[in-house]
Amino acid sequence: MKSMPNILTGLRLLACPLLIYLFAIADYLWILIIFVLACLTDFFDGYLARKKNFKSNFGKALDPIADKILIITMSVLIIVNEGDLIGSLAIPFYIIIIREIIVSLLRFNLVDKNKSIDVSLLSKYKTFIQMIAIGSLISFMIYHDPYVFVGHKVNYLTIFLISFVKFFVWLSAFITVITGVQHYKTYLKLKKWHNYQTTVLNIVKKEFL
Repeated sequence: MKSMPNILTGLRLLACPLLIYLFAIADYLWILIIFVLACLTDFFDGYLARKKNFKSNFGKALDPIADKILIITMSVLIIVNEGDLIGSLAIPFYIIIIREIIVSLLRFNLVDKNKSIDVSLLSKYKTFIQMIAIGSLISFMIYHDPYVFVGHKVNYLTIFLISFVKFFVWLSAFITVITGVQHYKTYLKLKKWHNYQTTVLNIVKKEFL
């Protein structure tokens, strides 16, 4: 049972190719269902790791990677398949994609230095809000009424849904940028400390060994 969090994280990764297929056939209801289930695995793997003490270094490294792959996959699929529908909302999705790729590269750069960027509380909120933003957008695609105005009456539900989706998509992009800056600062500190350790070690070797 101690491997259960890692299994749930793995299921989140396996959901990505399935989501690609569902986007290809434009089955938005199943896209929403699979995406929600994938998001729930993020909650339960963390819950089991904390409450049941099913923690592992492998799981600690894999969990944020799985989150990023899921979010990047969904963001790319939305831009590619629904670019005409979302219009200017493609901008925050581009921001999210670029940030997640950059932070992932920073993390990989620290692997050989035995350093890691810890996931902050704000980063966890960021992932949660990203999931809400994407989920609400997919929900809108299911409901989507192309006419905001029906006859002479305003379709207020459509206007509300559009406003709701826009708010969370831009909010997720904003928090994504903030956490990205935080991670970059952490990366610079860790790299500086690693360089300092390396310099001291080289001096010791040169003088005493």
